[in-house]
Amino acid sequence: MKAAVRSTLALLERLNTAVYYLIGAILALISVVVLGQVLVRFVLTHLGLNISAPWTEELARFLLVWLIFLGAAVGCRRMQLISLDFVLKALPGLIGQAARYIALGLCLYLFVLLVIYGHQFVRIIGASELSPVMQISKSWVYWAMPVGGALMIINTLAFIVEAIVDGKDIRSAGGIADTD
Repeated sequence: MKAAVRSTLALLERLNTAVYYLIGAILALISVVVLGQVLVRFVLTHLGLNISAPWTEELARFLLVWLIFLGAAVGCRRMQLISLDFVLKALPGLIGQAARYIALGLCLYLFVLLVIYGHQFVRIIGASELSPVMQISKSWVYWAMPVGGALMIINTLAFIVEAIVDGKDIRSAGGIADTD
């Protein structure tokens, strides 16, 4: 059983590594697009060239939406999202662990809602809306919600399973200090 869990977790780590590099590429692309907007808006205008590039703002915004949902999904794997866990750590052992499991259960419920309502956004709103400047379907942007939510579910469940299999206190597992 432990071997199957370990191989599944290793596969998930490869997926998260790919998503991590995708996040880096998205961040680099946002930087280039925003720099281009600044150059067009301020530098070229100052030089007397009145050129407009409104697509840069829209593209940067859409990429930022994907960056947020994918980044949150990767952060769920090792519980590296912002949290106030000092109360959980101050509670006695089993009570603190139970509170952490309850909190993770509530997070999973939220992530399921992201998938359900995100899919409805894609299907209902995204299919009928085009972005104002680039004229692409908004469903490309709205897909970030169900995709990110699904990855958050998978990564949170993997975090819980790994803590149980390793016999770790769920309150101190994960975080920045627990990276391999």
